[in-house]
Amino acid sequence: MEHQTKLSIKNFWSIVVNSTTTFVLAYLMVFYINFFLKISMAVVFDYPVNFSYNKIGYFIQKYEWTHDSVRLIYSSGPILLLVLGILSLVLYASMSNEEGRIKIFFIWFTLHAFNFVFSGLMIGNIFTHGVGHVFNWMYLTDTTKMVVALVGFFALLMSAILVTKPIASSAVSYFNGLDETNIPFFITSQIIVPFIIGSGLVLLYFFPLVSFQEKYSWIVLGVLLLIVSGRINAMEPVNYDIEEKSPGISWVVLIFTIVVALAIRFGLSSPISIGM
Repeated sequence: MEHQTKLSIKNFWSIVVNSTTTFVLAYLMVFYINFFLKISMAVVFDYPVNFSYNKIGYFIQKYEWTHDSVRLIYSSGPILLLVLGILSLVLYASMSNEEGRIKIFFIWFTLHAFNFVFSGLMIGNIFTHGVGHVFNWMYLTDTTKMVVALVGFFALLMSAILVTKPIASSAVSYFNGLDETNIPFFITSQIIVPFIIGSGLVLLYFFPLVSFQEKYSWIVLGVLLLIVSGRINAMEPVNYDIEEKSPGISWVVLIFTIVVALAIRFGLSSPISIGM
């Protein structure tokens, strides 16, 4: 089958821009859902908090922390994100045959959400960060913590397997099919380059206060995407339709993402206090 979409530099960077834009937007949504839920849970316990665009300060004494407050503040976000990640994947599946370029957002959201939750079980559990605080307050033995870490590890592997076909099907937005002639082009423009550029943009967004999650989660996500890319590369050729495709930049989504990122970054550059 002859694919009508040209494997040109222009089309390559159009796909890269669209995928990178949704990569960054999805990450910011995942981050701030957890971020503001932690603040909300702290307010429920009448804890005075101070926060900026990427940091939360709890102005209480150590003895004021309780098992209930730690569980709610540090586990509510991961639980909600797990549910939203699954719903996002289901929503994507319902539109997998449609050509809308924005739909890749739902795949990136699912990947970011699963990475946040399961890498938290694996890395956060070991280094007592994020949801790891919950396990620390449960006084788990080292053996039990290792089991939890292994659960996170295998859940991440399953996530890579689960999203492989949905990511491959996103090619319908740009190509009439996938085979050995355009799979490398697709993988590079839709997955690899957006991951590299998107990760750099997110790190730049949080600079100079780059938190634990932003420092180490990219390693895990990078490994997941390498697994996904390898599985897509090994897939049998797929035909979609014979309609002419015309890749282009989704300017509305790009401008929206830039406006949202700048508004939050500079709008919350000065700390805001609640209950103080």
